[in-house]
Amino acid sequence: MIPVTGTKGQLAETKGQPQRYRVVLVDESELTYIALRVVFARSGTFGVAAWATSVREGQRVTADLRPDIVLADVEIAGESGLTLCAWVRSNVPNSRPVVLTARNDAAAASVALGAGAAGYLLTSSPPDDLLFYLQGAASGQLVVDDRLAPAASHVWDVNLRERFGLSSRENEVLEEVLRGMDNHSIAQRLCISRDTVKTHVKAILRKTGARDRAQAIAVALGTRPQGIPTPRRPR
Repeated sequence: MIPVTGTKGQLAETKGQPQRYRVVLVDESELTYIALRVVFARSGTFGVAAWATSVREGQRVTADLRPDIVLADVEIAGESGLTLCAWVRSNVPNSRPVVLTARNDAAAASVALGAGAAGYLLTSSPPDDLLFYLQGAASGQLVVDDRLAPAASHVWDVNLRERFGLSSRENEVLEEVLRGMDNHSIAQRLCISRDTVKTHVKAILRKTGARDRAQAIAVALGTRPQGIPTPRRPR
């Protein structure tokens, strides 16, 4: 683990200027580390608490520091960064694991989100956009780079239907349930009767093995990133 100042024993935050959000970076690239330090220093909102270059080291540092965000590449020293994301979700639930990678791939984004990542961001993002996305992640939102969001969402739609055997209409109803809509609102939005909505909801509960709507939401959110707003980039 390398401290952010590059000097052993020093804290992540600059003395007298505490950062609001603490970030652990798990990435082999020193260039990424240096670039993030510069971007975060200018923002005054984030600070790199530590830099780790392996999954195991990332786990240890995250367990010790309990940062707000853990930024990890898809692959770290020949290991899967997604393994780290899943580990963070299970062992340090108050930390938000976010993938930061050069891999502009919607399918990879979908796999990462399914593994427990709270976001999938690209190293090619402009600094202001990256900060905006991270602010959303730190606030509990799921964030996906705008260049990937539509394709990633489509991949997840397909995966969700296939995993639970949902019909297209059932999937649409589940989308509305995830947005917090009641049966009346869903009926109006989809131009179907309330009884039809009830029938679809019952089918969704049966197919997902959920006891009620709340559990169905939990099951779906554990499978795909719908129902959690993805913030838009500033223009």
